[in-house]
Amino acid sequence: MSDTPSKTCWHCLVGATLKELLEPVGIEVRTEVPVLSLPPKADIILLQRKAGRTAEQRLLMADGLWDLDVKEILAEVKVTESLNEKVFAKAYRYDGFYLESARLKPRQLRTVVISSITPQKSLLARCSFQPTGMNGVYENQPIFGRILRLIVPNQLDNHARNAPLKCFASRVEERRKAFEIFEKEKLTHRSESFNAVVTGLRSKIMKNSLRHLDNAGLTPDSVMLVGRRMLEATIDLMSDERLHAIPRLERLLLQERQESRKEEAASMLLKQIRRKFGQTPNWVAEKMKTANLEQIEVWSDNFVFANSVEAVFAP
Repeated sequence: MSDTPSKTCWHCLVGATLKELLEPVGIEVRTEVPVLSLPPKADIILLQRKAGRTAEQRLLMADGLWDLDVKEILAEVKVTESLNEKVFAKAYRYDGFYLESARLKPRQLRTVVISSITPQKSLLARCSFQPTGMNGVYENQPIFGRILRLIVPNQLDNHARNAPLKCFASRVEERRKAFEIFEKEKLTHRSESFNAVVTGLRSKIMKNSLRHLDNAGLTPDSVMLVGRRMLEATIDLMSDERLHAIPRLERLLLQERQESRKEEAASMLLKQIRRKFGQTPNWVAEKMKTANLEQIEVWSDNFVFANSVEAVFAP
Protein backbone atom coordinates (compact mmCIF):
# COMPACT_ATOMS: atom_id res chain seq x y z
CA MET A 1 0.00 0.00 0.00
CA SER A 2 1.39 3.43 -0.94
CA ASP A 3 2.06 5.93 1.83
CA THR A 4 1.84 8.83 -0.60
CA PRO A 5 -0.96 11.18 0.49
CA SER A 6 -3.77 11.59 -2.01
CA LYS A 7 -4.36 14.96 -3.61
CA THR A 8 -7.44 17.00 -2.87
CA CYS A 9 -9.62 17.29 -5.97
CA TRP A 10 -10.40 21.00 -5.71
CA HIS A 11 -12.25 21.34 -9.00
CA CYS A 12 -14.36 18.31 -7.99
CA LEU A 13 -15.33 20.07 -4.75
CA VAL A 14 -16.20 23.30 -6.56
CA GLY A 15 -18.15 21.29 -9.12
CA ALA A 16 -20.07 19.34 -6.46
CA THR A 17 -21.03 22.55 -4.66
CA LEU A 18 -22.36 24.09 -7.87
CA LYS A 19 -24.00 20.83 -8.93
CA GLU A 20 -26.09 20.45 -5.77
CA LEU A 21 -27.23 24.06 -6.03
CA LEU A 22 -27.77 24.50 -9.78
CA GLU A 23 -28.98 21.18 -11.17
CA PRO A 24 -32.42 21.46 -9.48
CA VAL A 25 -32.99 24.69 -11.47
CA GLY A 26 -32.04 23.22 -14.83
CA ILE A 27 -28.27 23.73 -15.12
CA GLU A 28 -26.26 20.54 -15.57
CA VAL A 29 -22.86 20.67 -13.87
CA ARG A 30 -20.11 18.20 -14.85
CA THR A 31 -16.50 17.79 -13.78
CA GLU A 32 -13.67 15.84 -15.44
CA VAL A 33 -15.00 16.98 -18.80
CA PRO A 34 -12.83 15.59 -21.62
CA VAL A 35 -11.45 18.51 -23.60
CA LEU A 36 -8.42 16.83 -25.15
CA SER A 37 -8.20 13.34 -26.60
CA LEU A 38 -5.07 12.59 -24.53
CA PRO A 39 -4.21 13.09 -20.83
CA PRO A 40 -3.70 15.00 -18.64
CA LYS A 41 -7.28 15.77 -17.72
CA ALA A 42 -8.21 19.40 -17.37
CA ASP A 43 -9.43 20.90 -14.08
CA ILE A 44 -12.61 21.82 -15.88
CA ILE A 45 -16.22 22.30 -14.83
CA LEU A 46 -18.94 22.48 -17.47
CA LEU A 47 -22.19 24.33 -16.81
CA GLN A 48 -24.83 23.52 -19.38
CA ARG A 49 -28.30 25.05 -19.41
CA LYS A 50 -31.06 22.46 -19.75
CA ALA A 51 -34.07 24.68 -19.14
CA GLY A 52 -33.29 27.95 -20.89
CA ARG A 53 -32.50 31.13 -18.96
CA THR A 54 -34.74 31.54 -15.93
CA ALA A 55 -34.91 34.13 -13.16
CA GLU A 56 -34.08 31.46 -10.57
CA GLN A 57 -30.93 30.45 -12.48
CA ARG A 58 -29.73 34.05 -12.56
CA LEU A 59 -30.36 34.41 -8.81
CA LEU A 60 -28.20 31.36 -8.03
CA MET A 61 -25.33 31.81 -10.51
CA ALA A 62 -22.32 33.83 -9.39
CA ASP A 63 -21.29 37.18 -10.82
CA GLY A 64 -19.37 36.50 -14.00
CA LEU A 65 -21.59 33.51 -14.82
CA TRP A 66 -25.22 34.62 -14.62
CA ASP A 67 -24.94 37.25 -17.39
CA LEU A 68 -23.38 34.90 -19.98
CA ASP A 69 -26.13 34.28 -22.52
CA VAL A 70 -24.66 31.02 -23.85
CA LYS A 71 -25.58 27.35 -23.93
CA GLU A 72 -22.42 26.13 -22.16
CA ILE A 73 -19.79 27.60 -19.85
CA LEU A 74 -16.36 25.97 -19.61
CA ALA A 75 -14.61 26.83 -16.33
CA GLU A 76 -10.93 26.24 -15.62
CA VAL A 77 -10.58 26.18 -11.80
CA LYS A 78 -7.43 27.16 -9.90
CA VAL A 79 -7.75 26.98 -6.11
CA THR A 80 -4.22 26.71 -4.68
CA GLU A 81 -2.30 27.42 -7.90
CA SER A 82 -1.22 30.95 -8.76
CA LEU A 83 -2.16 32.40 -12.13
CA ASN A 84 0.33 33.01 -14.92
CA GLU A 85 0.34 33.40 -18.69
CA LYS A 86 0.45 29.62 -19.17
CA VAL A 87 -2.90 29.21 -17.41
CA PHE A 88 -4.57 31.67 -19.77
CA ALA A 89 -2.90 30.11 -22.83
CA LYS A 90 -4.15 26.67 -21.75
CA ALA A 91 -7.67 28.02 -21.23
CA TYR A 92 -7.65 29.33 -24.81
CA ARG A 93 -6.58 25.90 -26.06
CA TYR A 94 -9.35 24.20 -24.11
CA ASP A 95 -11.83 26.71 -25.52
CA GLY A 96 -10.83 25.90 -29.08
CA PHE A 97 -10.65 22.12 -28.61
CA TYR A 98 -14.01 21.96 -26.82
CA LEU A 99 -15.72 24.11 -29.46
CA GLU A 100 -14.61 21.59 -32.06
CA SER A 101 -15.26 18.37 -30.10
CA ALA A 102 -18.71 19.49 -28.87
CA ARG A 103 -19.56 20.89 -32.31
CA LEU A 104 -20.70 24.20 -30.87
CA LYS A 105 -20.93 27.54 -32.59
CA PRO A 106 -18.65 30.20 -31.09
CA ARG A 107 -21.62 32.14 -29.69
CA GLN A 108 -22.78 29.05 -27.76
CA LEU A 109 -19.68 28.76 -25.52
CA ARG A 110 -17.80 30.99 -23.11
CA THR A 111 -14.67 29.95 -21.22
CA VAL A 112 -13.85 31.37 -17.82
CA VAL A 113 -10.95 30.99 -15.38
CA ILE A 114 -11.85 30.92 -11.67
CA SER A 115 -8.86 31.79 -9.46
CA SER A 116 -9.04 31.52 -5.66
CA ILE A 117 -5.75 33.41 -5.38
CA THR A 118 -5.97 37.07 -6.36
CA PRO A 119 -3.75 37.67 -9.41
CA GLN A 120 -1.13 40.40 -9.44
CA LYS A 121 -2.13 43.63 -11.16
CA SER A 122 0.97 43.39 -13.36
CA LEU A 123 -0.22 40.02 -14.71
CA LEU A 124 -3.67 41.42 -15.48
CA ALA A 125 -2.08 44.31 -17.32
CA ARG A 126 0.27 42.07 -19.35
CA CYS A 127 -2.65 39.85 -20.39
CA SER A 128 -4.94 42.83 -21.15
CA PHE A 129 -7.57 42.03 -18.52
CA GLN A 130 -9.90 44.86 -17.59
CA PRO A 131 -12.73 45.12 -14.98
CA THR A 132 -16.19 44.36 -16.34
CA GLY A 133 -18.12 46.48 -13.84
CA MET A 134 -18.81 43.51 -11.57
CA ASN A 135 -16.41 43.29 -8.64
CA GLY A 136 -14.03 40.37 -9.06
CA VAL A 137 -14.88 39.82 -12.75
CA TYR A 138 -12.46 40.70 -15.59
CA GLU A 139 -12.27 40.23 -19.37
CA ASN A 140 -9.35 40.52 -21.76
CA GLN A 141 -9.05 41.76 -25.30
CA PRO A 142 -10.21 39.26 -27.95
CA ILE A 143 -7.61 36.83 -29.26
CA PHE A 144 -8.61 35.19 -32.55
CA GLY A 145 -12.13 36.43 -31.84
CA ARG A 146 -12.39 34.72 -28.42
CA ILE A 147 -12.59 36.49 -25.04
CA LEU A 148 -11.56 34.95 -21.72
CA ARG A 149 -13.35 35.88 -18.53
CA LEU A 150 -11.60 35.79 -15.13
CA ILE A 151 -13.48 35.42 -11.81
CA VAL A 152 -11.70 36.13 -8.51
CA PRO A 153 -13.72 34.89 -5.47
CA ASN A 154 -11.69 37.07 -3.06
CA GLN A 155 -13.16 40.15 -4.74
CA LEU A 156 -16.74 39.06 -5.41
CA ASP A 157 -19.51 40.99 -3.64
CA ASN A 158 -21.10 39.43 -0.57
CA HIS A 159 -24.26 38.25 -2.32
CA ALA A 160 -25.91 34.86 -1.86
CA ARG A 161 -25.23 33.96 -5.50
CA ASN A 162 -21.47 34.41 -4.94
CA ALA A 163 -21.21 32.34 -1.73
CA PRO A 164 -20.58 28.96 -3.49
CA LEU A 165 -17.44 30.41 -5.12
CA LYS A 166 -16.40 32.65 -2.23
CA CYS A 167 -16.21 29.67 0.13
CA PHE A 168 -13.15 28.62 -1.93
CA ALA A 169 -11.49 32.06 -1.70
CA SER A 170 -7.87 32.02 -0.58
CA ARG A 171 -8.53 34.62 2.13
CA VAL A 172 -9.98 33.16 5.33
CA GLU A 173 -12.10 36.25 5.95
CA GLU A 174 -13.78 35.90 2.55
CA ARG A 175 -14.51 32.23 3.22
CA ARG A 176 -16.02 33.16 6.57
CA LYS A 177 -18.27 35.72 4.89
CA ALA A 178 -19.43 33.06 2.43
CA PHE A 179 -20.49 30.61 5.12
CA GLU A 180 -22.23 33.41 7.04
CA ILE A 181 -24.18 34.20 3.87
CA PHE A 182 -25.22 30.55 3.50
CA GLU A 183 -26.65 30.67 7.00
CA LYS A 184 -28.22 34.12 6.78
CA GLU A 185 -29.87 33.59 3.40
CA LYS A 186 -31.01 30.02 4.26
CA LEU A 187 -29.40 28.73 1.05
CA THR A 188 -28.67 25.37 2.66
CA HIS A 189 -32.41 24.80 3.02
CA ARG A 190 -32.70 24.20 -0.72
CA SER A 191 -31.86 20.51 -0.29
CA GLU A 192 -30.41 18.03 2.17
CA SER A 193 -27.47 17.20 -0.11
CA PHE A 194 -26.52 20.87 -0.61
CA ASN A 195 -26.71 21.37 3.15
CA ALA A 196 -24.38 18.39 3.62
CA VAL A 197 -21.83 19.76 1.12
CA VAL A 198 -21.76 23.20 2.74
CA THR A 199 -21.63 21.79 6.29
CA GLY A 200 -18.78 19.44 5.37
CA LEU A 201 -16.83 22.16 3.56
CA ARG A 202 -17.17 24.54 6.49
CA SER A 203 -15.83 21.87 8.83
CA LYS A 204 -12.85 21.11 6.59
CA ILE A 205 -11.71 24.37 5.02
CA MET A 206 -12.28 26.93 7.78
CA LYS A 207 -9.64 25.35 10.04
CA ASN A 208 -6.70 25.48 7.63
CA SER A 209 -5.37 27.36 4.64
CA LEU A 210 -6.49 25.80 1.36
CA ARG A 211 -2.90 25.08 0.35
CA HIS A 212 -2.42 23.16 3.62
CA LEU A 213 -5.23 20.82 2.48
CA ASP A 214 -3.71 20.00 -0.93
CA ASN A 215 -2.66 16.54 0.28
CA ALA A 216 -5.70 15.89 2.48
CA GLY A 217 -7.43 13.77 -0.17
CA LEU A 218 -10.70 15.71 0.05
CA THR A 219 -13.41 14.56 -2.36
CA PRO A 220 -17.11 15.43 -2.71
CA ASP A 221 -18.07 12.08 -1.14
CA SER A 222 -15.78 12.51 1.89
CA VAL A 223 -16.93 16.09 2.46
CA MET A 224 -20.62 15.17 2.17
CA LEU A 225 -20.12 12.26 4.58
CA VAL A 226 -18.67 14.61 7.20
CA GLY A 227 -21.50 17.07 6.60
CA ARG A 228 -24.21 14.43 6.95
CA ARG A 229 -22.73 13.09 10.18
CA MET A 230 -22.63 16.58 11.64
CA LEU A 231 -26.23 17.27 10.61
CA GLU A 232 -27.44 13.96 12.03
CA ALA A 233 -25.67 14.67 15.32
CA THR A 234 -27.36 18.07 15.48
CA ILE A 235 -30.78 16.58 14.76
CA ASP A 236 -30.37 13.84 17.35
CA LEU A 237 -29.56 16.41 20.07
CA MET A 238 -32.59 18.61 19.33
CA SER A 239 -35.55 18.49 21.69
CA ASP A 240 -39.05 18.04 20.24
CA GLU A 241 -39.84 21.59 21.35
CA ARG A 242 -36.92 23.01 19.38
CA LEU A 243 -37.73 20.86 16.34
CA HIS A 244 -41.24 22.36 16.22
CA ALA A 245 -39.88 25.88 16.75
CA ILE A 246 -37.57 25.95 13.73
CA PRO A 247 -38.83 27.42 10.42
CA ARG A 248 -41.00 25.33 8.11
CA LEU A 249 -38.30 25.03 5.43
CA GLU A 250 -35.86 23.72 7.99
CA ARG A 251 -38.42 21.20 9.26
CA LEU A 252 -38.91 20.00 5.70
CA LEU A 253 -35.14 19.56 5.43
CA LEU A 254 -35.06 17.44 8.59
CA GLN A 255 -38.01 15.39 7.38
CA GLU A 256 -36.22 14.78 4.08
CA ARG A 257 -33.18 13.46 5.91
CA GLN A 258 -35.28 11.27 8.23
CA GLU A 259 -37.12 9.84 5.21
CA SER A 260 -33.76 9.08 3.59
CA ARG A 261 -32.60 7.25 6.73
CA LYS A 262 -35.83 5.25 6.74
CA GLU A 263 -35.37 4.22 3.10
CA GLU A 264 -31.78 3.13 3.77
CA ALA A 265 -32.84 1.05 6.80
CA ALA A 266 -35.76 -0.53 4.93
CA SER A 267 -33.58 -1.40 1.93
CA MET A 268 -30.94 -3.03 4.12
CA LEU A 269 -33.52 -5.06 6.08
CA LEU A 270 -35.21 -6.24 2.89
CA LYS A 271 -31.89 -7.44 1.46
CA GLN A 272 -31.12 -9.37 4.65
CA ILE A 273 -34.57 -11.01 4.65
CA ARG A 274 -34.24 -12.10 1.02
CA ARG A 275 -30.75 -13.42 1.62
CA LYS A 276 -31.95 -15.51 4.61
CA PHE A 277 -35.45 -16.58 3.53
CA GLY A 278 -35.50 -16.15 -0.26
CA GLN A 279 -38.23 -14.36 -2.20
CA THR A 280 -40.56 -12.35 0.07
CA PRO A 281 -44.37 -12.10 -0.12
CA ASN A 282 -45.87 -8.89 -1.53
CA TRP A 283 -47.17 -7.82 1.88
CA VAL A 284 -43.57 -7.35 3.13
CA ALA A 285 -42.88 -4.46 0.76
CA GLU A 286 -46.25 -2.91 1.68
CA LYS A 287 -45.45 -3.03 5.39
CA MET A 288 -42.04 -1.49 4.76
CA LYS A 289 -43.58 1.32 2.73
CA THR A 290 -46.02 2.42 5.47
CA ALA A 291 -43.70 1.92 8.48
CA ASN A 292 -41.72 4.63 10.22
CA LEU A 293 -38.00 4.45 11.04
CA GLU A 294 -38.61 3.32 14.63
CA GLN A 295 -40.77 0.37 13.49
CA ILE A 296 -38.17 -0.72 10.92
CA GLU A 297 -35.51 -0.71 13.63
CA VAL A 298 -37.74 -3.01 15.77
CA TRP A 299 -38.11 -5.41 12.82
CA SER A 300 -34.33 -5.33 12.32
CA ASP A 301 -33.90 -6.47 15.94
CA ASN A 302 -36.49 -9.24 15.39
CA PHE A 303 -34.65 -10.43 12.27
CA VAL A 304 -31.59 -11.49 14.28
CA PHE A 305 -33.48 -14.36 15.95
CA ALA A 306 -36.34 -14.92 13.46
CA ASN A 307 -36.82 -18.36 11.86
CA SER A 308 -39.36 -17.13 9.30
CA VAL A 309 -40.45 -13.98 7.49
CA GLU A 310 -43.58 -13.83 9.64
CA ALA A 311 -41.45 -13.85 12.81
CA VAL A 312 -39.58 -10.74 11.66
CA PHE A 313 -42.81 -8.77 11.64
CA ALA A 314 -44.39 -10.32 14.75
CA PRO A 315 -45.62 -7.85 17.38
